[in-house]
Amino acid sequence: MRPIEALAKYVRNHAVRGTCNCGKCIDHPGTDYQPEGHTADLVFFKVANNGGDTETLRQLVVAAQEGEYCNVNLFDGSEHNFLELGGWIGDQGLAMMLMGLGSVLGLWSLVTPKMLGMPDDMALEMAGNGMLFMVPKRG
Repeated sequence: MRPIEALAKYVRNHAVRGTCNCGKCIDHPGTDYQPEGHTADLVFFKVANNGGDTETLRQLVVAAQEGEYCNVNLFDGSEHNFLELGGWIGDQGLAMMLMGLGSVLGLWSLVTPKMLGMPDDMALEMAGNGMLFMVPKRG
């Protein structure tokens, strides 16, 4: 298994995705389930950790710099949005799940339009245009 595939599998196994808020996602889970506990709000949906650990995710991310359609180093000190990460991991929804899981585990911080106090409709539009990104933590 390629490292990017191992990372994708880990994210699918350990990131719990809550109900889509936009109603347009083709991979909408089709339930009213919202994850409980510490979650990351990715505007379109929420993500919670289901047994993932920080060091394993870090190792998988470092090993998987060569992606599906582009190469990405999530720890290069730069911000990376879900559009770029979708090309890297192969799916934008999975990219957002990774972003949420890594945020919950403390590997990086999320920047979303909701943080600016925008109304939900404007936050959704801005997020759809790429203003949903992660910034690795220093040190």
